[in-house]
Amino acid sequence: MMKPIILIMSLLGLALAQFGPGLDTPNDCIGQGAGSCQFTMIMELSGVVDPSFAVALYDHECNVIAFTENVYVGMAIDSQLPYTVDVTTITEEPYGATFNYAGGLFGTGFTSWATWTCRDGVSQGFRAAFPCPGF
Repeated sequence: MMKPIILIMSLLGLALAQFGPGLDTPNDCIGQGAGSCQFTMIMELSGVVDPSFAVALYDHECNVIAFTENVYVGMAIDSQLPYTVDVTTITEEPYGATFNYAGGLFGTGFTSWATWTCRDGVSQGFRAAFPCPGF
């Protein structure tokens, strides 16, 4: 009877370890209604001239469905979703991005979004909801 709980805890630990310090974790996700997913982009600033970017995708219950580092404009992010999430712009001032999913354009200026700066000062990011029927 305890095996499912151990498996769930192991998977949660794996998801948290995947992000590491300064990166987004499932705790930073804001749950959406069924059929609405969340795109979260992190700009890693720690000691670099050119920042690097990481993207996490979540389903409506804040389960990680994709995580990709070294994201760039034009990248197609594969996930559990039926279509790729395609990064169309990344801006540093003001910080944000836009992306396509299933024929729609989302991100900064197109959907509600939020920015934050981590307390350790090594990264900042934003999140945007987008429709993903069935997730």
